[in-house]
Amino acid sequence: MSFDGKVAVVVGAGSGIGRATAQLLVAQGARVALADIDKNGLAETAEQLVALGAEPTQHVCDLTDQQQTDAMIEAAHLQHGRIDSVASTVGWSDTTFFADEDAAYWRRIIDINLMGSIFLCKAALRVMSPQKSGSIVLTSSDAGKVGTMGETVYAAAKAGVIGFVKSLARETARDNIRINAISPGPTDTPLLRAQSDQHVIDKMIRAVPLKRMGTAEEQAAAIVFLASDGASYITGQTLSVSGGLTMTS
Repeated sequence: MSFDGKVAVVVGAGSGIGRATAQLLVAQGARVALADIDKNGLAETAEQLVALGAEPTQHVCDLTDQQQTDAMIEAAHLQHGRIDSVASTVGWSDTTFFADEDAAYWRRIIDINLMGSIFLCKAALRVMSPQKSGSIVLTSSDAGKVGTMGETVYAAAKAGVIGFVKSLARETARDNIRINAISPGPTDTPLLRAQSDQHVIDKMIRAVPLKRMGTAEEQAAAIVFLASDGASYITGQTLSVSGGLTMTS
């Protein structure tokens, strides 16, 4: 999974899976451009990577804003000279019942979990298509495969990511650009800890065949593999990294 001489953009790099992905890419030799809406988290990740000898660039970006996303990819390309891979770990949901939600909440869920991925791919392909090479890894969820009570519109948005990955991969194959996604199960991240009390976490763990939560590093390993040349014959796939929570074809 060597990334020597390659440039990777990591969106959502300010914490959790995104930060772990950036760290693993640097360990594999990549030059990285870090993007996140959280300026402070972004700076913390960059500081950690600098301590490892890397020279990351930082880009504050709201992925739900197409102009900001375009500008972020353009800046990363200008600063690094090329972009070989793009990974997005962006995602968000609350746990509420559909009947209690309103249209503003639905729009936010769809913008963060689906439209942001669409904007990012559109921007990245402007760089990758002329190169005739590249890899994009998005983040879906097994909620998009099997559904989740309390996350109905989130599940719909993540199902949209799965369909988007399959369809876009067919279009970009002619340019040697691969499009894949991971589908995380319960993962021990700051976001999960902020949204779930220990009772809920324990309930999640009981449902997982491996009887534990995943780590950000385990999700990052799947992302980096799919982005690497080791996965050069894999495209249009959504890989569940969920400890066996869902076992679907």
